[in-house]
Amino acid sequence: MESEQLAEILRSVGPAGPESAFQDTVTRAGSRVLGIRITGDGAVDAWRRLLALRDGTGFHPVLSPLSPSAWLDRAPDEEEPFDDRAITAPRELVAEIRDAALADHLKGAGDESEADEWRDEFDPQRLAPSVSPVPKASDPWSDFRPSWLMLVEASRGYRVPGLLPDRARGRNWDHGPGGRPMLGSDHVAFLHTWYDRFGAELLYLSGSIVILDVARPPQEPLAVAEAAIEQYVYAPDETDAPQLANRQVRGGTWRFWWD
Repeated sequence: MESEQLAEILRSVGPAGPESAFQDTVTRAGSRVLGIRITGDGAVDAWRRLLALRDGTGFHPVLSPLSPSAWLDRAPDEEEPFDDRAITAPRELVAEIRDAALADHLKGAGDESEADEWRDEFDPQRLAPSVSPVPKASDPWSDFRPSWLMLVEASRGYRVPGLLPDRARGRNWDHGPGGRPMLGSDHVAFLHTWYDRFGAELLYLSGSIVILDVARPPQEPLAVAEAAIEQYVYAPDETDAPQLANRQVRGGTWRFWWD
């Protein structure tokens, strides 16, 4: 699809800023990223309208405080490796990261009692009984400050963090297999499996925050517990699995933050 057509689609959904505030860029890997500066309170509604057009345009909409050119300017000097299982076997990669995170916690446990607490927290069967009948309120829109509505050349939203050169980074996140840092393919794997199971779509992306719009969040305690453990492994800087199970997981908006 031509840039002029995509620009017109972006402007048609609003809330658009000045016509000059439009960017059309290409990532190092060759993916196009377009964006228009937005104003007003209708950003999420605009995102939803663009999401409905994704199968026709081949572009996934993303709200962000950063412009397309700003994302490209943040590119690291060298490309990082990408684990193809994020596309072909996402649950396998997520399970591997989860097991590595538990092993890391067990290694740092002060005694066997603390180690058992971590084993309980990472076991859905043990965590499920602590899931409350009614979830507590959460605030997934904290620090939600979109100023750009972007279109990223991607058939599905979970692919976007693997295409942008500097997605949200877990700077303290080092519990990948072998103690490696977080990769773009880790983002893709978690978002992919949540898309498949819960209809989770990438809505907002900044240098430290990911927000997902979730069509079918889990409600059954065991499924809630499993998702809460995965969410904690994905973004452990702000909360823990029991809190996630009793607050965020059953809601339609999931927010993740890294320090």
